[in-house]
Amino acid sequence: MVNYIKHISLPVFLLLLFTACKKSELTSYTQPGMVYFYKDHYDPDKDSIVYSFAIKSNALQADTIKIPLRIMGAAADYDRSVNIQVVTDSSTATPDHYTILPTVIKAGEYTTNVSLLVYRKPDLKSNELRLLLEVAASDDFQPGIYNSASGASMGGGSVRFPVRINDYLTKPLNWDTFMVFYFGSYSQVKYKIVIDVTGRTEFSTGATGLTPSEMTYFGKACSYYLEEYNRTNGTKLTDETGQEVTFPLL
Repeated sequence: MVNYIKHISLPVFLLLLFTACKKSELTSYTQPGMVYFYKDHYDPDKDSIVYSFAIKSNALQADTIKIPLRIMGAAADYDRSVNIQVVTDSSTATPDHYTILPTVIKAGEYTTNVSLLVYRKPDLKSNELRLLLEVAASDDFQPGIYNSASGASMGGGSVRFPVRINDYLTKPLNWDTFMVFYFGSYSQVKYKIVIDVTGRTEFSTGATGLTPSEMTYFGKACSYYLEEYNRTNGTKLTDETGQEVTFPLL
């Protein structure tokens, strides 16, 4: 009797095992697509962006800010839409200050940019407005990394990204960590000289940024300009706080 049960149990066991495997195949889990704002480790604007119309031509009335996105997981063989929204209770900018253009991750791609169109409005002359963007769920993507800091050699990510917009000169985010060595302490008057002399408004570092030799050249050019200005006007140029404007000896 025992042997009979053993002979019956083996086929039944194999049948149950086969059935379980079939069910496992039918209910296999696929991770949904996810996307996040990418923070590049060598980009000074990795955590936020301050955009100022004051460093642009007076004729410019609108401009586009590019904010990098990256997906988690594999690329798809079709275009996928990303849903970017504004966190209104954490934003002071109103819809007449900006437009978020459609954001799409192309087939086979892992990255793209959010294109944020900003408008030069009169109130930006005296107010800096804040816009907090957020990755929201769409038919193709769920929000990805909530908040991961970038390190010395690797990027990070977040589902939220702050942008500040104004129309007056503001201190660049990398002034105290990079520009200070070539231009000295910050002031609006000094920054205007740097812009006028170099013809540049951005002084980025990293793999695609400026070299120390280039920055030294810019610093010396600004110093020569200031010397000539003081000699021509017979007085020392002062900044908005009444302090004398100077550049480091390079």
